[in-house]
Amino acid sequence: MAVTGFALVSVVLILFLLYWFLTKTFNHWEKCNIPYLRNAIPGFGHLLPLLTLRENIALFSNRVYKMSDSSMTGFYFLRQPALLVRDPELIKSILLSNFSSFRNNGIVLNEDADPVLSKNPFFTGDYQAWKIARARVSNNLSKLKLNYLFVIVNDVISKMVDFIDKKIEKDGSVYECELKKEFSRYTGEVVANAAFAINGQSFSDNPDKLAFTNVANTLFDTNFINGIKQMLIFFLPNVARLLRVNFLQKSTDLYLRENLKAIIKQRKQENSQPKDFLQFCIDSNTEDNIDGIISDVIVFYLDVLETTSTVLSILFYHLSENPDVQEKLRAHVNSVLKETDGVLTFESLKNMDYLEATLNESLRLLPPFGVLTKFCTKEITLTGSDNLSCVLRPDDRIFISLNGLHSDSKYWPEPHIFNPERFTKENQNNITKFTFLGFGEGPRICAGMRFAMILVKVATATLLSKYSIEHSQKTKLPFQFVTTSFITYIQGGLWAKVRKLSESNENDV
Repeated sequence: MAVTGFALVSVVLILFLLYWFLTKTFNHWEKCNIPYLRNAIPGFGHLLPLLTLRENIALFSNRVYKMSDSSMTGFYFLRQPALLVRDPELIKSILLSNFSSFRNNGIVLNEDADPVLSKNPFFTGDYQAWKIARARVSNNLSKLKLNYLFVIVNDVISKMVDFIDKKIEKDGSVYECELKKEFSRYTGEVVANAAFAINGQSFSDNPDKLAFTNVANTLFDTNFINGIKQMLIFFLPNVARLLRVNFLQKSTDLYLRENLKAIIKQRKQENSQPKDFLQFCIDSNTEDNIDGIISDVIVFYLDVLETTSTVLSILFYHLSENPDVQEKLRAHVNSVLKETDGVLTFESLKNMDYLEATLNESLRLLPPFGVLTKFCTKEITLTGSDNLSCVLRPDDRIFISLNGLHSDSKYWPEPHIFNPERFTKENQNNITKFTFLGFGEGPRICAGMRFAMILVKVATATLLSKYSIEHSQKTKLPFQFVTTSFITYIQGGLWAKVRKLSESNENDV
């Protein structure tokens, strides 16, 4: 009996100590007098919906945002206190004014598991490495080099027009399509042409098994396995490191490396230096830094292929659902093109301000990345407009919900209405600073933003001058978001019907 009693006491004591260890930080926000989420689960905090893939980080952050009207809300990231910030002035402090205290992004890849992708400015946790990578990306996308890339983009959009024309001819008067899939053809072919100097076969219905388009589309597959991998990498990095979980599949990494090495070798042998992104990367790296070249190309691959195709699919969905906006945008594009005799030029893109306003409104309603995450890198005290105040220390996590901020009626009248007039030159000064973060803000603003704008403008101007984009009943409403990815994907996809404009309308250009 004595032994049994001792064993029982031991078990109770062990369970008590385990419970104490798993919950000892859960009074942090109460001691700081910061509003916080209740019912944290021992060991998991508030992350169980994320760990079980019932929510992604954007959906979770949006839910936390809407739970309170305070300048900041605390929650528990497993056992670690984390803070979601809602106040635009605090957001400005984090992203700009006090950047030195928040200079590291909250999503970091392990260099051993992802030796190339971890050098991406978005995924690197080392500030000096970020500065070097960022400088290279900026240099590779200078104004002069963007001029050269514009030629490639223009050629690719012509291929897309030919592809759509054939589909319309085959299907009748209209081509009904899933927009993300179609724009992935466009952005994928841009990457294949500009970064790999190959035909990606993106506009082929039967591409070769090892064609670039097939390999490229595996990276952001939203299947369950990829969802588990992303969950481990972002929320349980120590477990991911132990299991050597990698973001970039080994087969994809090998394909990209081998193709790039072969192309670089061929160019050296032929003394060839075409004006494309790959050559810009070769020129900006030392001759033997093959990893640096590959890293720069993969940054381009990620930013262009997935992010821009997502942005375009969301934009064209909104245009299909808002024909009045579409018609106004088409008239605006046509008026700009008339000044260059109907020819789209690099300079004419700068005059498409209503297109920018429409894009920004689309990004406001459905940003491709619904959350920004930061690590505190230097101790700082944050004080909100409601006088809430807390001290943040190195390695504390900070979250900014773009979905929450962009749909807050405090800053956006009728926030769920698609209204590009908010972003026109006449009205943009009415927008509260740091309540729109479509491309981020501060020193870590999207490095590829200027090139992304070229891709979006070329596609939108060209397609709207030739086609009408119409509502499709295949889009499932209300939206259900894919929870196995950190990028904004809609279950079932975003669909639209594409119809050729009448000859008279096309001649108006």
